[in-house]
Amino acid sequence: MRCDGVVSIRVPASHQARHFGRLTFWALGATLAAAVVHAAMPGLGARLGSYRSGIVTAALFALASIYTIRKRWMWLTVRVMRIAARMPHTIAHRMLIADRLESWRLYHVIIGAAVLAPFWWHLDQGAGASRLEAALAAVAILLMLSGLAGAIIQDFLPRAMRVRPEQEVRPEDVEAAIHDVYVQAEEAILGHSEALVHAYLKHVRPVMLGARPARAMLLATISGADPAAPVVARLRAHKDEAPNEAETWERLVLLAQRKVRLDHNRFNLALGAGWMRLHIALAIVLAVLTAFHVAGALYFAGL
Repeated sequence: MRCDGVVSIRVPASHQARHFGRLTFWALGATLAAAVVHAAMPGLGARLGSYRSGIVTAALFALASIYTIRKRWMWLTVRVMRIAARMPHTIAHRMLIADRLESWRLYHVIIGAAVLAPFWWHLDQGAGASRLEAALAAVAILLMLSGLAGAIIQDFLPRAMRVRPEQEVRPEDVEAAIHDVYVQAEEAILGHSEALVHAYLKHVRPVMLGARPARAMLLATISGADPAAPVVARLRAHKDEAPNEAETWERLVLLAQRKVRLDHNRFNLALGAGWMRLHIALAIVLAVLTAFHVAGALYFAGL
């Protein structure tokens, strides 16, 4: 069996800076372009008709779904690399750039937003009259909105997780770290004054056992702010309640800071996984409803 020769192609590093900019801007730009095209060509939907506009819409949704296959199946990437090995260096480099998962994500976002134009034309031709079609249209809109939300999350979430030190990448690691911080805080007050213990029970332990509001965590993710900053400031304002225990109190404050940041870490992990599950569930529901819609259209057309 012949083995592929070794070729000197520099595979673009996945950790390099983005070449495309924020996904959110591309998603909003493609959506705006689709709306402009629809407004500038009001008669195109009638010329296409409900069948052809529906076919174009379904084809674009199917094309956008290839990104999911690309993430989970390396067959296409292997073939691209083998083809690139036989190309001139410049062309091979561009092919490898185009096959990066980051590039596929960009294609997915642009196609998912651009599908709005044929989908809109399809609705203009009377689609959505029945309950099935209304449900299909609603799910399609929710799918596109969840995709926009996902673009926003993928733009802001990585930065929010990079700017904080000691970030965990698995939920179970976050839970273990939270438990460890709580144990350290409980052990830190052993053998200290009653005033320190009372101040700890009143101000620090509620932070250790409580959870931050989801809205505050979301705002911290989007803005890049530290959600622990106001908690730290509030706890340091109570340091006089434990006189002669400034060093221990500061240690407790830092443990509380770590706990709030771990809460934020856990929120970011849940946010990143939660929207993806919703997006995939909506895509599956859309595929099922589309199958029923197509079957019904073919049946009533006598095909």
